[in-house]
Amino acid sequence: MENKLNKTKMNITDEQPMERDPKVEAINDLMAITTIMEDYWRFHPANEKQEDVVKEYAQLEAVKAKIEKDLESM
Repeated sequence: MENKLNKTKMNITDEQPMERDPKVEAINDLMAITTIMEDYWRFHPANEKQEDVVKEYAQLEAVKAKIEKDLESM
């Protein structure tokens, strides 16, 4: 959305300009990478509490199938 008075690109609420803060972007990237690493760690061979990825995948398939079935009946 564009403010017609000063041609500054505005956010959806037109309250403040949409400027990307490099520090905020870096923190968001760090959080995303950390989340992925934590998820991968669950299955990592060096993790003494490593989960079985095949078993976990099968459980996710079952949950997915149930959701799909539920959606069909809605």
